Amino acid sequence: MFNFVQNNQVVIKVVLGAVALTFIGFGVGSYSTAVDEPFLAKIGDHKIHARDVERQLEGQPANAATRQAVLENLIRQQLLIAAAQHNGINPTAEQLRQTIATIPSFQENGKFSQTRYVEFLKNRYRSAEDFEAEVRRDLMLQTQVSPYLNSHFVSSSVVGRMGSLLGETRQVRELLVSPAGFAANVKIDDAAIKSYYDANKKQYLSPESAELEYVSISLDDVAATQQVSDTEAQAYFDKHKAEFSAEERRVSHILLTVDPTAKPEAKAAIKAQAEALLKQLKANPASFAELAKTRSQDPGSAAQGGDLGFFAKGAMVKPFDDAAFALQPGQLSGVVETNFGFHILKLEAIKAVDFASQKTAVIDKLKRQKASTQYRAVLEKAGELAYQQPESLKALADALKLTISTSAPMGRMGVTGDPVLSNAKVLEAAFSDDVLKKKHNSEAIEISANNAVIVRIKQYQAQRQKPLAEVQDLVRAELTRKEAAAQAEKQGQKLLADFKAGRLIDGQAWGAAHPLSRRAANGMSLTEMRAVFAANASKLPAFASARRDNGDYVIYRIDAVDKAPPASPEETAQMKKLLGDMVSNTVLVSYLDELRTHNKVTISQQPAEQ
Repeated sequence: MFNFVQNNQVVIKVVLGAVALTFIGFGVGSYSTAVDEPFLAKIGDHKIHARDVERQLEGQPANAATRQAVLENLIRQQLLIAAAQHNGINPTAEQLRQTIATIPSFQENGKFSQTRYVEFLKNRYRSAEDFEAEVRRDLMLQTQVSPYLNSHFVSSSVVGRMGSLLGETRQVRELLVSPAGFAANVKIDDAAIKSYYDANKKQYLSPESAELEYVSISLDDVAATQQVSDTEAQAYFDKHKAEFSAEERRVSHILLTVDPTAKPEAKAAIKAQAEALLKQLKANPASFAELAKTRSQDPGSAAQGGDLGFFAKGAMVKPFDDAAFALQPGQLSGVVETNFGFHILKLEAIKAVDFASQKTAVIDKLKRQKASTQYRAVLEKAGELAYQQPESLKALADALKLTISTSAPMGRMGVTGDPVLSNAKVLEAAFSDDVLKKKHNSEAIEISANNAVIVRIKQYQAQRQKPLAEVQDLVRAELTRKEAAAQAEKQGQKLLADFKAGRLIDGQAWGAAHPLSRRAANGMSLTEMRAVFAANASKLPAFASARRDNGDYVIYRIDAVDKAPPASPEETAQMKKLLGDMVSNTVLVSYLDELRTHNKVTISQQPAEQ
């Protein structure tokens, strides 16, 4: 996570949404590029799809309001990216390298770890280029947001006033007027039920849903059925040792960076410096670590004497990789040029490869090799059987020894977090005319490399309007709740008026007194807090009221007001920072609103609501 983000989370959370903080994290910032899939929003030519929202949520359940907030977050990010592109902002390779080298997740014992970096890429990205594109995007967002952060002056008088407000404590007791005490007296007739139902039919829709049956076909499953003998594995290993990445090399290097825009004469001068260093090192190889500390411009390794740790073949850019794997322990390379600049390498050690350590990997590789041809044959056979007997998956499952899986009832957005039931191609096929209306098996759908499924609809329920007879008890309960809440509020308002006039105060079942401040809400909602602190407490007891979401009407009795104690220097600094963030937030929101007026934003409401 970038320091920029760590230092400015308050503003970023307010402006870009506290739900996802998408551009902060790795692996959640890029958008899909599907062409035919319905989009949720379009900014210029850039489309945001439902899968982008799901990726932000990372499989966590979320209601419609949260999903809409995530969508707005993505829209705002894209507006900032568009502004950066319009302004010609494009981070250089050197900026990317330095940023990646300083990310804590990739460091070990305070230095950049190539092993950690490679492992991260293996688990989350298809290639280093994909990750670098995402970091580039993060840096572009940073350039657009950072001018608005930590740059607004807040006067001491404003800070002092804020401290007084935040530190004030009110001693509060509550009196609850609950709808439950009025519900028994509420009478709802059939005419009222029908009238409410007719006016609110959308509340009583049964959503469209489908249960899917599907079989999965994967190369891994086919490979698991293959047999490989130890003799066969040993022979393959002896012949193909170079294919296995078990051999790792520990390399130290000295880097003299070169600006990609540098003129040839400037580049030649840096190369000459590198050649002079190499000459010095050949004369005194033991000085490598000390020279790396003082001369290397690689922030991730210079402090460690240039040590990059162990890495496997293919982990580095090709010229560097080729040089590293051509050296013998203790040997220096020549001057090696990469897109980062000029390097001098020293091979520190080699972790040798042996069959015992690689046996499992060799067997897995041979199994997959044997399975690769068979997988395509199984996939082809499954497709044929699905077509020949389109009204059931049983025949192909029996023939190919596959398991039929069944989903729970689901809508067109699928099941969040399920790799099959959230896949756009699977959902498109499942709700196509051929599968949904004609009740046929789908074709084989490749959902990823070497993974496919065939689906069919087991049971389908179209969206329908529930008849009044089916929901009249629900309607009656809703109307009873509303009327009881209205009567509770009416009674509460009458009591409130009496209390403010000095009547009936002591004859009530007030709750226990408890302190309340703007810093400690004690479970109160924002509406309740505002009501309590908006009450004029110049004459005590003072009274305020609010209606809760569950229909309860609550009256607050304020018996005492304790002024804020003097703020400590630390608290004053925190308040000054908070107020500065609030001002920054206001300015940044205005900037985003301006960007929105200059960039066409199209919202597709229906997909966003699903």
